[in-house]
Amino acid sequence: MDPKVFMSSIFSPSRIKSAHGNSSHSKPSRSAGPQFKYFRGELIGKGSYGRVYLGLNAKTGEVMAIKQVELVPIAISPRQKEIIDSFKRESDMLKGLNHENIVRYMGHEEAPQHLSIFLEYVPGGTIKTCLEKYGRFREDVTKSFTSQILSGLEYLHSRAIIHRDLKADNILLEPAGICKISDFGISKQVEDMNDIRAFTGMRGTVQWMAPEIFHSKDRGYDAKVDIWSVGCVLLEMWSGEKPWNGEDLITVMFKLSQYKQPPVPANLRLNPLAEQFRLKCFEPNPEDRPTAAQLKLHR
Repeated sequence: MDPKVFMSSIFSPSRIKSAHGNSSHSKPSRSAGPQFKYFRGELIGKGSYGRVYLGLNAKTGEVMAIKQVELVPIAISPRQKEIIDSFKRESDMLKGLNHENIVRYMGHEEAPQHLSIFLEYVPGGTIKTCLEKYGRFREDVTKSFTSQILSGLEYLHSRAIIHRDLKADNILLEPAGICKISDFGISKQVEDMNDIRAFTGMRGTVQWMAPEIFHSKDRGYDAKVDIWSVGCVLLEMWSGEKPWNGEDLITVMFKLSQYKQPPVPANLRLNPLAEQFRLKCFEPNPEDRPTAAQLKLHR
């Protein structure tokens, strides 16, 4: 399709109006945000909070993703306050990051009606949507994606950031095969990454959670929870199924509290090297679980 036709179909006046009621936005007088006008197009996804829309920089023509939270003007509920705090944390975290395997931050806006984060648009979907469309990945594709995810995590951990919600649905793909870790809504940054007591909240998506999170009030946890999640994403790429597929949430939580690991699907056969890698990710004791940098050296 001709690029001009593609752009006009995405940002047609009817789509823009139905998405927001106005054709464009500029910085409101009482808001903090980008020094550019932009168009908001169609809904393309949902994050840990808020919705994600396709966007267009009206000045440069650059396509972007807009992560947006609508504000209730009457009174701020505890839930909305949590969402606003998460938004500000994510914005502050992303603006200081610069890595090929991390989604690129382009700015933010705080308006009376909504909060927005502007991110690079990654058109290839997510690992999850690709698995749903094409089925499980070939070994060479899985290796490439895993290496990139580990590079992104190594970068985050070196900056004392723990993602806490790493899963196939939060890893974006460029058509050229570049992975981008996204959705930092429940991520956490601390002064000392070695302080295991820094992380005590039960955050994340249960099927991708590490066992120590279920004992966090007593012991805390650290960046190794992201490594467990890498193992879960690997199972997704190897099998085309989410971890703990077919098991109800309560059963999964109980098994994880007992330090059980996600089972390998019956139809999946792993070679010895892949099995070693899987077991390293699912090491029950987080102190024995490798770092992202160490896993990158696995051959």
